[in-house]
Amino acid sequence: MFKFLEALEKYKNECAFAFLDGENKVEVSFEKYYSDVKKCAYNMESIMGPLDGKHVAVIGLNSYEYVVVICALMFSRAVLIPLNFRETQDNLEFAVNHAEVEYLISDASKDYDFGSHVKNLKYADILGGENEKELTDFTEEEADKLFMIVFTSGTTSLSKGVALSIGNIFKEEKIALPEKYSHGFKAVPGFRVYTNFPFYHIGGLLAWVTWAEHGCTMVQSANPMNVLEDLLYQEIDYACVIPATVKLWLKQIRRGNMDRLGNVKIITTAGAPVSVDDVKEIQSHGIAFGQYYGMTECGGNITFNFDMENHIASVGRCYDDGSVEIIDGEICARYWGNMMGYYKDEEETAKVLKDGLVYTGDLGYVDDEGYVFITGRKKNLIILSGGENVSPEELERYLQKNENVKECLVYEDNDRIAAGIFCDEACQEEIQTYVNELNKTLPIYKRIYKLEFQNHEFEKTALGKLKR
Repeated sequence: MFKFLEALEKYKNECAFAFLDGENKVEVSFEKYYSDVKKCAYNMESIMGPLDGKHVAVIGLNSYEYVVVICALMFSRAVLIPLNFRETQDNLEFAVNHAEVEYLISDASKDYDFGSHVKNLKYADILGGENEKELTDFTEEEADKLFMIVFTSGTTSLSKGVALSIGNIFKEEKIALPEKYSHGFKAVPGFRVYTNFPFYHIGGLLAWVTWAEHGCTMVQSANPMNVLEDLLYQEIDYACVIPATVKLWLKQIRRGNMDRLGNVKIITTAGAPVSVDDVKEIQSHGIAFGQYYGMTECGGNITFNFDMENHIASVGRCYDDGSVEIIDGEICARYWGNMMGYYKDEEETAKVLKDGLVYTGDLGYVDDEGYVFITGRKKNLIILSGGENVSPEELERYLQKNENVKECLVYEDNDRIAAGIFCDEACQEEIQTYVNELNKTLPIYKRIYKLEFQNHEFEKTALGKLKR
């Protein structure tokens, strides 16, 4: 079991966090961070009693206080339930009740009321003071103990609570930059990493764990909307950002505003695909690019790709301590991070977790060098009355080759293929002509018979995935 608290002690003189707010910057050492965690743990135990096994939810914006609270809960042996503050009220209420939350800890941005059975605390109630609680690292005997319940985004139904064990997160050291593949970049003390994945998401949680394990400095914006202004005054080495930020940065690169990216040397992303053309354009400006692929059910990343020169359309190869299999066209992963199951939902667990494999729901293949390629999403497959299967993602990739298509969404309409297109009104006729020509190259059942134009973006998840 990785000794996380020992790492905090080891790197005590290094900068753990840098929170940016324009020209203002607050930096916190690992030594102060660990002290604040122990004070928080003492305060929580004074209020809530013994925390071992207690189900405690946390909700709020990314902040230093957030990472203090969740670390204090983890190493007090509570069961952590990070909640998405962007979720619908129905999904939040379901998560709180289904996960049997006893306490809810929130920042000051909003008041929450989930009933008298859930006690509410604010950060101000549990931070600060002088007294510290001594904390200990996890042992091998605790590996299978319930550690965290992370709820997936519920776009068409209620969220599912992914139950992760202590071993799923801390069994081994996290490797974000495999040295053989990452262009010489190394996760070393002082390495400055900018990230804006939310901490309620497995990507944000693992970013915090991973970089802390290596003594790196996690850099974040106090206000996520100010990313361009914040980085104007900074130097960062590496960025792991949501796909929407990649697109935002690409616009700045085109305008020659590299300083608005903190002069970053390598950009990585996860959660949603980045187009091949966008990757090529970023790399043409001397910035290395990488991509991760994973899911909450696998405890985070399954594959990584830093070989964009030879496998630019791939989501990467599996980590050395995991494996990927293709079963009936579906990508399946075997990894020590694979979830315990969906919390109190044996029926849904049985659909996804089989013989130690997580069935990801993504369709794809693995090439001879072990690189994984995604061709579509199993649940998104359009099955026409003639029995033909159509991958909407495949057709969306064709549409996105037209530079006037800002966003698109392919769907079935009256047993035929249709597409929604976000574009400028002046481009609609040209796009229709493009689709007419595209249809001549497609089988009849794949042809796009209807276009619906709109002048606004499609609804997306917090990570930038289109909601279908």
